[in-house]
Amino acid sequence: MEHVVRLRGQGRVEVPAYGVADAEHQVEKELAALWPEAGVDVLEVGRADADGRIVEEFRVGYRVRGSVSVTADTEEDARKTAVRRLRERFQGSRFARIAWEFV
Repeated sequence: MEHVVRLRGQGRVEVPAYGVADAEHQVEKELAALWPEAGVDVLEVGRADADGRIVEEFRVGYRVRGSVSVTADTEEDARKTAVRRLRERFQGSRFARIAWEFV
């Protein structure tokens, strides 16, 4: 049986960037590459340290949301499968620690 599971994930990463806009764009671009169908919202961007350098570290809070189609016998199995697929998709990236919730 085909199920469509809607999920939303949230997290925070540190990225090296030339400025706030660069940090925001970098996170949006990397998340879109990992899950092209998802919507991405940058929630906050702040400097990780006070040192003034050309390339700085920024903490970026983000939210990613979308739907995953899975084949499963029950809705509960569909949810578990969807979360497992997304964890596998983001594994090995700086976004591997996303906290997922069902929408």
